[in-house]
Amino acid sequence: MFNAPLPFGLLSFPQIWLALPLALAFSFCYAASRSENALVIVSSALKNFFWLCFFLTLVGVVLYFAI
Repeated sequence: MFNAPLPFGLLSFPQIWLALPLALAFSFCYAASRSENALVIVSSALKNFFWLCFFLTLVGVVLYFAI
């Protein structure tokens, strides 16, 4: 597991997949607290979800190479 290439090494942890529904739920809650319009909530939540996943992946890659 520790000698696997980067994508396969990070994705081999089953707990990493639990971050996706958590990030989606957080994005929807955050977007719903900012607006009452359903279309604005969905579009804002998807944007937040993308950026949250991007930065979580970035932190994971940095930690992978730092350790």
